[in-house]
Amino acid sequence: MKKPQVDFEYVSELLAKFFKQRSLQSAFKVIAAQDITGWEIWFQVEFARFLTEHESEPEWSREYPFEFDYRMERERAFLRPDFIIRKKHWAADRYLALEIKQHQQLGNCIANMISDLKKVAKIRKSEIDLRSYWALGIFQTDDEIDLPELIESKMSGTALSYYQSRTAINHIPGTIYSYALF
Repeated sequence: MKKPQVDFEYVSELLAKFFKQRSLQSAFKVIAAQDITGWEIWFQVEFARFLTEHESEPEWSREYPFEFDYRMERERAFLRPDFIIRKKHWAADRYLALEIKQHQQLGNCIANMISDLKKVAKIRKSEIDLRSYWALGIFQTDDEIDLPELIESKMSGTALSYYQSRTAINHIPGTIYSYALF
């Protein structure tokens, strides 16, 4: 699937603003201090609230079902991205999809993100046109790892293309966490 620059810029700007919220940073400090796991749904609710209140007034939906092409996927009938998002003034029924993963270990988080991206190739054309499909991963910061190199190495051997120019890697201020978007 293509990764248009305009989509990357929009979703990366949304995420940069989202992660700058002090309330979110405070919550991440509690998550780290108390060693809380399984917070992905809470995170999705916070992101949904953020989208609803955002000045760009995006249209969004959670877990919209995209039917798999049965010739390529026989185990499951639908792929349900965490979010589909349409920026105001984009063509009607043209959305970007965002899948969210969280894992304490960076390597596992990246592997899970790539696994989700591989599923996209198996969806059937639908009434909603996906402009692009993005994976967001949140993990504990590890400054000793070259993250673009790790992503590229984990993508090798897949049919996926890695666009380093359409990758955002940022530390979440005031926390032990970072995020990657690709």
